[in-house]
Amino acid sequence: MGATEILALSLGLSVLLAGLAFVGVRVFDARCPDPGLRERAWTLAFHAPAASLALIAMALLAPPPRARPASAGIEVGAVSVTDLTGAPGVFPDMPGQTLALTVLACAGLLAAVRAVGLARRLIRLRRQLGQSHPASPATLDAVRTVARDLDVPMPDVRAEDTATQAMVVGLFRPVLILPLALAETLDARALRAVCAHELAHLKRGDHRALWIEEVSLILQAFNPLLRLIRDHRAAAREEACDAVALSLVGEDARPLYARALVDALRAPAIDRGTPVLTFTSRRRSFAMRRLKAILSPVPTSGLRPRLAVVGLGVALATVAGSGAFALTAQRAPTPLPMVMATAPAAAVAALPAERMPAVGMPAVAAVAPVDEVAPVEAPERVAAPEVSDGAVAPAPVPAPVAAQTAVPAPAAVITNPAWAERPTPNWPAEALEAGVNNGVVALSCGVESGGTLTDCQIVSETPTGAGFGAEALRAAARARLSPRTVEGATTGGRVNFNVRMQMAE
Repeated sequence: MGATEILALSLGLSVLLAGLAFVGVRVFDARCPDPGLRERAWTLAFHAPAASLALIAMALLAPPPRARPASAGIEVGAVSVTDLTGAPGVFPDMPGQTLALTVLACAGLLAAVRAVGLARRLIRLRRQLGQSHPASPATLDAVRTVARDLDVPMPDVRAEDTATQAMVVGLFRPVLILPLALAETLDARALRAVCAHELAHLKRGDHRALWIEEVSLILQAFNPLLRLIRDHRAAAREEACDAVALSLVGEDARPLYARALVDALRAPAIDRGTPVLTFTSRRRSFAMRRLKAILSPVPTSGLRPRLAVVGLGVALATVAGSGAFALTAQRAPTPLPMVMATAPAAAVAALPAERMPAVGMPAVAAVAPVDEVAPVEAPERVAAPEVSDGAVAPAPVPAPVAAQTAVPAPAAVITNPAWAERPTPNWPAEALEAGVNNGVVALSCGVESGGTLTDCQIVSETPTGAGFGAEALRAAARARLSPRTVEGATTGGRVNFNVRMQMAE
């Protein structure tokens, strides 16, 4: 299995992991009253799919394992044999790499769409910030007092006429935006509680976590469960900030604080995709649970809920790690370079039929070494006949000389081929249905000057009828040799090699 297929399958693994995390944390969320622990559990559920993708990506950055060749190659005359190992594809009906690239392209398209949508919402938010103005001195004093009590840096405070609720905007330089009506008409204690809620986000670092969520949602836009998990996390986060605000203003301010929340819920909602920390949660369906927690104090969680969160984190890490390991273990190994050996003439005759040079290949004439050329004996001298009566004897007829026929030079056959792109066959569907675990196909291909293989022919196929030959031809069409150079010019030739496919164990 190639790296592209592994990446495509890792997307499905992350969706499955998100589903398991959502179910587990949902059960914990229904039984745990502490919003802080519930927010941590939802944080684990949100980041677990990204952790599995990161583990698989880091594993793919390492070099692939190197497989031991099934057998050594043999060079007989001008014929070279090279064995390549191929693993079965995941999708036998179509090339696995093509389908994997399609899945990855769709995931990238979804990520681009979400990124464009976020950019448009940021532009609208920037325009809204441009319409705001500095808050009144009384409002600034109230916010400054709350910031000092919570030990957080004083943010930039602005009032906005059309704002419907308080919000915190920004990553490096946070800005607290208060509706003008809220700053002028709300009770001082209720205003202090609302400001404490928003500044509690800054104390907890939620403004940074919000942008991490947005980036993760863009990169994993293919995962439909992440937005649902993010909404549950945001609801628990708002309840945790409510607890911080009420601990600052006192227990007797709970009814005023609840009234401020109800008024904010009646106002028009802000776009859920806008990266801001609002006074209300993203999904208003969580408002009833939040109001109940405001009006009645939430008891402190004991040791068992905390251990449950730790156990949940360990379980999610185990599933993510084991799933990533199982996928990366399917990575196809890279074959080791074949060791070529020259066989003597006696060994050539003893070779099995499938390892002999292909029929129809140019024959290589055996040429004796120069120092072993047999001496050529001179023909015997023919005695001239006697001349009598003035007759001229006929000229002696020279001995016949063996006719020498020029043998055309055979086509250049490439030995010890250097592969620029090795043949990577997919597992044939016929072999998969028949239960065949391995096959060997001997090919003979022409090589163009650029290294492309052409005119590939099947020399032998074992076993026959399992689709190995057709798959080997398709793999050879996509392969390429490193171009050969003779005296500085690239040349072609012909190469013979074996494609050995074996079912991965």
